[in-house]
Amino acid sequence: MRTVLPSFLALLTAAPARARLALFAASGVAAVAVGFLLVSPARAEKLIVAGGYYYIAAVFAAFLFWGCRVAAARRDVWQAWLRRPGWVAVAVLAATAFAVWSDSFRHKVLFDEYVLQGTAWHLHATKEVGTPIRAFDFAGTWLAIDAFLDKRPYFFTFLVSLLHDLTGYRLENAFALNVGCALVCLGLMSWVVRTLTGRRGPALLAVALLGTLPLFGQNATGASMELHNLTMIVVVLVAGILYLRAPDDDRLALLVLATVLLAQSRYESVLFVGPIAVVILLGWRKCGRVLLPWPAVVAPLLLVPYAWHSRIVDTKPVLWQLREGDTARFGLQYLAGNLEGARNFFFAVSPGQPNSIYLTLLGLAGLIGAAVAGVRWWRRPAADRPGIPPAVPVLVLIGLGITANLAMLMFYYWSRFDEPITARFALPFCLLLVVGAAWLVRQLESARFPATRFAALGLAGWMLVLGAPAFARSLYTSQNLVMREIEWELDEVRQRPGPVLVITSKATMPYLLHRISAINTPVARARGPQIAWHMRQGTFREVLVAQVVRPTSAQGDAGVDPEDELPPEFRLEPLDRKRFGMRWIRLSRLVAVETPPAAD
Repeated sequence: MRTVLPSFLALLTAAPARARLALFAASGVAAVAVGFLLVSPARAEKLIVAGGYYYIAAVFAAFLFWGCRVAAARRDVWQAWLRRPGWVAVAVLAATAFAVWSDSFRHKVLFDEYVLQGTAWHLHATKEVGTPIRAFDFAGTWLAIDAFLDKRPYFFTFLVSLLHDLTGYRLENAFALNVGCALVCLGLMSWVVRTLTGRRGPALLAVALLGTLPLFGQNATGASMELHNLTMIVVVLVAGILYLRAPDDDRLALLVLATVLLAQSRYESVLFVGPIAVVILLGWRKCGRVLLPWPAVVAPLLLVPYAWHSRIVDTKPVLWQLREGDTARFGLQYLAGNLEGARNFFFAVSPGQPNSIYLTLLGLAGLIGAAVAGVRWWRRPAADRPGIPPAVPVLVLIGLGITANLAMLMFYYWSRFDEPITARFALPFCLLLVVGAAWLVRQLESARFPATRFAALGLAGWMLVLGAPAFARSLYTSQNLVMREIEWELDEVRQRPGPVLVITSKATMPYLLHRISAINTPVARARGPQIAWHMRQGTFREVLVAQVVRPTSAQGDAGVDPEDELPPEFRLEPLDRKRFGMRWIRLSRLVAVETPPAAD
């Protein structure tokens, strides 16, 4: 430490670095002022809605530009690989195909995914950041007439909107993007592990461990942003390793832009900004000079939209989606339950969880072994320490970011990993387990002990004994009953000749994305005369009502859930119903809206 600090001070005070450092400092001060002091949340919301699309498009375009520059400088490397991709390419393609085969293409997180797809549709149609909540057919044009700024970052939805721009609007574009993310994620992970271990065997094992993880396949065939976030973590890993190998302006620009995009991939992914800042400093020390290309200089300003978005969400508790009785998003009171959920997820041996107990045990052993090896290395005299490859400090720092992410989630109000729609939050730590497993296998590998083969046999054994039943039953997907309810309702409604208006107590987004007019039950209660007018005018061929029917007595009597009740003047004709768990969904036709008797 005594030699490190003076060397950094010498770098920072060198004449060539002063001007750029002054600009970077000014950028940081301006970012704090604009992000937290000068712009109110209300004004920030208007700026994000109107300019968020162009901001994320510009950052993504810059990322592609510097990515092409870095790739051009390494043309000989990747062209040689393209000519002879070898077994790694076969493993990546096979693992991607397996992940896609292992689960069905459908919505897994339900309304989160519909909201993301709604935002992508709005970006595609208007180039404004917003999520539609009402839409109707106007003279053959499906038009959103009301939208709000959602709490979720919008890089994933921007990419889906690009697919809409290129191929036309279709819900399947979100699934296509996640399949592409799975392929890229597995391919880059093979490179990361090959770079870390110097061997092909651990890289193949890492691809197999990640590709056969049920949680990975569940998200590869879903429409959420989790796999995209995981892919961006790996992209930042690769950019960080390339930069630390041979620090230069182009590689640093690529790393900075990738980190900004990662911060816009999930709420908590901004945590990786700190570890990447340390990677940048290590690169400065290695090359002996301060590198500050323009993307790095303006990086604090590029993070201002994230700060705005976070402040907006803080001022709107309705976006927090708290459960009844909860008053805060984070708190010590959630820790015990979340820790129990994490234990149930990572160490489960039943097919009800999308985990891999084999990956958990092998990965934890590897992470513990790596930590012990790191402590031993640190305790050795500086002159006796062996050199470490650039991949190691980058992986350690990103691993600390992933661990901090996991720790923060343990205090979040809805982060039980053993629940069907929150298990996805465990993906980043599963990635870290894969790296730990690959490192352990490499350390144990010898002529007398072929650790890679034994690890592959262990994976095959897990697949036969525990993995196969999990994939066959897919309980971690099918037990999401609300999702199955929505799917049944949509199937039933789409069979009716349109145009149709649906009254539902659930969110209207699933219907709007299928271009079916829908309103919520509370709105219908207050708009009886208007609905009656549209029925008389023939605006809709049918008005359908979806209601939840629950048991109301021990004798099996059933009644409509109070939240789904309509006033007595709404005359309904039941059409069909289906049971999901302990309740039924009933679909009815609205025959008439009678005028209520006048009060005496």
